Amino acid sequence: MDILKRELAPISAEAWKEIDEQAKKVLVNNLSARKFVDVVGPMGWDYAACPTGKVETVKACEGKDICLGVRQVLPLVEPRVEFELCLWELDNITRGLKNPDLSSLEEAARQMARFEEEAIYKGLKEGNIVGLKEATTDRSVKVSMEESSFLSGVADAASSLKSSGVEGPYALVAGAKIWKWILSRAEGYPLAKRIEAFAEKIICAPSIDEAYVVSLRGGDMELILGVDFSLGFVNRSAESVKLFLTESFTFRVVNPEAILRLEV
Repeated sequence: MDILKRELAPISAEAWKEIDEQAKKVLVNNLSARKFVDVVGPMGWDYAACPTGKVETVKACEGKDICLGVRQVLPLVEPRVEFELCLWELDNITRGLKNPDLSSLEEAARQMARFEEEAIYKGLKEGNIVGLKEATTDRSVKVSMEESSFLSGVADAASSLKSSGVEGPYALVAGAKIWKWILSRAEGYPLAKRIEAFAEKIICAPSIDEAYVVSLRGGDMELILGVDFSLGFVNRSAESVKLFLTESFTFRVVNPEAILRLEV
């Protein structure tokens, strides 16, 4: 038996398949950062921390005394959310039901996706994660929600990255409000098409208000996974089964020079 304890759940193979597939659909639709950061792993349940390659000196050398340094690591965080499903509804999947009510699973998946997204973009103090917003404090370009200003900002950001030796291709990562605004500018030659002359991908990130121009060359941002999203069993009652959704991860910006924030 492993930590997920799935074999203890009173759930058929057909129902587990439906649960896993529906969770994956919701997660894929709500995870934006994985479209442009490097995903490393999964490394396994026993992978507890990612080495940074740095040593912090905690006792300086004085005379013949021993010096002391501590190796720096990024601990993995392990979010988890529990939810309940109706056993009768799950049995109906085996009977051939094509549209089971898995709304509690879908909400749990949205919660977990939101947690990962916010850790990457906004950081997570408890896990020593520095997010993209903090990593770009002094790396931003001012733009406005006006077509020529915004397009000029994207062009300037891409040009700045290139002149700094950061190769493309580049992507524009935009909050939901900005993303919808871009798509709404469709008269004549659409704004989205004009943006693609400088950033070949436009990625919607629902959890942020700002936008970023990032390099897609790889090696600049890493999402390190211990365990990727996994579903497990908690307990059961006469009418329902309690499950959980979990993952373990950390995130780091390796090269901040590969990211520029657009301040709207």
